[in-house]
Amino acid sequence: RYKQSLEAEIPEVDAYFGTMDMPMLLKKFDVDYKHELLGDRITSTAMHYSYLKIAEGCDRPCSFCAIPIMRGKHVSRTIDDLVIEATNLAKRGTKELILIAQDLTYYGLDIYKKRSLAELLNRLADVDGIEWIRLHYAYPSGFPMDAIEVMRDRKEICNYLDIPLQHGSTDMLKRMRRGISRPKTEELISSIRDIVPDIAIRTTLIAGHPGETEEEF
Repeated sequence: RYKQSLEAEIPEVDAYFGTMDMPMLLKKFDVDYKHELLGDRITSTAMHYSYLKIAEGCDRPCSFCAIPIMRGKHVSRTIDDLVIEATNLAKRGTKELILIAQDLTYYGLDIYKKRSLAELLNRLADVDGIEWIRLHYAYPSGFPMDAIEVMRDRKEICNYLDIPLQHGSTDMLKRMRRGISRPKTEELISSIRDIVPDIAIRTTLIAGHPGETEEEF
């Protein structure tokens, strides 16, 4: 986000790279990136679990968030690429995949022209050696309910969902530009629990957003 300022203030740094600048990074270090290395990576976690980033960036206009400014618009990775990476991780002993993105529920809209999280989950659940798949940061607005049906039907998908609701007041949700109201939120959570009754739901909430009243808090 502050690349130009940093270049001016800290000229001693040889180069700055953003999250989407892999080609520039490879060129800088004169690296020949082979296609057959697609999906190959070194994990920094214990080998039995690994984070799997399925997309980068975000198209949401939330008033409190600078991610679209820093990371750009939402860019999904292809299902085939993600399956290759998951397969390589499983061969090294990974049992649990933790799916992450700035917005899991938007996955696929940019490249497949439809929300494709359910299809991705089914493909990843088919990878030999993967026993658990956990969903982190699923945006509530426009939620793909077919992903919850896959959770119900596939034993590999954990009955767990990280869904940031951010607030319980419709007026505050409107100020936050979240694209959802309290009644719609309650309806969504009820619908999810109707499909997977024993689901564990994790959330995040924001207090102190500009304009919040004591009553809304």
